[in-house]
Amino acid sequence: MIAEENLSNNEQPIISISKTNFISLIIESMKQNVPHFKTYIASRHHKKKKLNEDDLTQIFIEQTQILIRKLDYPFNISCQYRDIYNLSKGFSDFYFYPNEQGVSNTSLFSVECKRLPAPDKAREREYVFGTSNNGGIERYKTEKHGKGLNECGLIGFIEKEKPIHWLATINNWIAEIATTNESWKDDETLSEIDSSFDYSFLESIAHRKTSDVKLIHLWINLN
Repeated sequence: MIAEENLSNNEQPIISISKTNFISLIIESMKQNVPHFKTYIASRHHKKKKLNEDDLTQIFIEQTQILIRKLDYPFNISCQYRDIYNLSKGFSDFYFYPNEQGVSNTSLFSVECKRLPAPDKAREREYVFGTSNNGGIERYKTEKHGKGLNECGLIGFIEKEKPIHWLATINNWIAEIATTNESWKDDETLSEIDSSFDYSFLESIAHRKTSDVKLIHLWINLN
């Protein structure tokens, strides 16, 4: 069992799994949610002609919440994480936290979302880096997001081109900035681990001043 509950005194469940298994379950829940997320978007329950990044993120969170409750996973998901524990300065798009009342709700896994391609030319490379320290990977490198965490995630909503195009393009952006900015290294490029018609699953390492962070990339094919 993932958790045990002392029914004699109505105590909250005692989580008996390791941090590593927590992260594995979180990642699995995100992958499991992809077909539900895509089905909801295709159903046109929403009224907008074009969903923006915030809209897509909101729907992904809502559908993941339903899945987590259904499968009784020992964690929750919520949006706009304000880090009052490690005091990182930014707000990640959403995060997972332990499902234990009265216990610290610090983030277990922080996630940033980006559209591929970016909505305008000025933000073209924002999946990697941008202005005012707002690039997706950049936020984790500078600990604007994910301070104190060893693993974090990014979601890419692919609306044009194929995943193979974005893998080559994003890795090229990283290789280019590594030649001019000493805080970036060419070993921070992405590697594909798994793929299907609906999604691609990739990993990378981002170097930070404190310690490296492993980044999990889930690209959802909406094209």
